[in-house]
Amino acid sequence: MIYIKSLIDSKVGVIDKDGMIHAMGRVNNSKYHIKLLLNYLLEKHPTLDISKLNVGSPRNYYGYIFGKFGDIIYFNDNSTGMFYFPDELTLNQIDTLYNLDLGRQKVAICYDLKITGNNINDKMIGLDGEHSLNEALEEFMNKQSTKSWRR
Repeated sequence: MIYIKSLIDSKVGVIDKDGMIHAMGRVNNSKYHIKLLLNYLLEKHPTLDISKLNVGSPRNYYGYIFGKFGDIIYFNDNSTGMFYFPDELTLNQIDTLYNLDLGRQKVAICYDLKITGNNINDKMIGLDGEHSLNEALEEFMNKQSTKSWRR
């Protein structure tokens, strides 16, 4: 498995079910995170109707959509990062996450995304801005201790 450590330099990233990282844009680029994700969706899922998706859609909505494909998405906002997890992580995704080098960047993990009416509800780890990726992963794994993929 190849690990791409440049996710810290990208604006947005997708970790697919195979654990492969698709890093897009540069963190200091003014292009919207969502534009990069929309281009990725069009490339990977050309038959998907994305007409209702736009730059103004909330991030957790994209987290929900990508989660349905089993993908993790990552938004890089320079000093902080936000991961959106699908309902089930693969062992390859877990391995990739544990091998990522995000330097000293603080992260949050959004998981258990569910649609209720017009809202998307979720659970969060790391909103305090004090979690490294490994700390956030450990807290997430402890909350998911009944899963068979627990490390």
